[in-house]
Amino acid sequence: MTAKPMQSHSLCIAIANKLRERILSHRLPPGSDVNDGALAQEFGVSRTPVREAMKLLCHEGLLTAQPRRGMTVTQLTAAQVAEAQQLCTLLAHHLAQLQRQQPRGCAELTEHLHAIAQARLQLALGPAPRTPLTFSAPLTEHRRTALAL
Repeated sequence: MTAKPMQSHSLCIAIANKLRERILSHRLPPGSDVNDGALAQEFGVSRTPVREAMKLLCHEGLLTAQPRRGMTVTQLTAAQVAEAQQLCTLLAHHLAQLQRQQPRGCAELTEHLHAIAQARLQLALGPAPRTPLTFSAPLTEHRRTALAL
């Protein structure tokens, strides 16, 4: 298999998108190790953009850093699944309210948080015929702060 070169300006995001797709489709199942060296070789890039992509997915809760072992695909507990389900419900309700009250584009953060909560559910419950989740840009510092709250 020959690696296809990717554009450098979006390399980290492109790799994160590919890994996210694999994780959410369970081609990388919960608990599995994610080897940055093997991925770098597969994508035909150095380890740096792969590690940056993995950090993004760690911030989204799809990967978990294991001390002295690297990263693994996150395994959610029953309590975390229940929390993600409640969060999806609350955010979906809030999104519907925002869409009725405000013009388009005023709910970017809520939409992003909803997508992350949906991704965590998909991670826990397995792939299902859902609307594809897209994360077109990395989290800004503002978004990271909001996610940490």
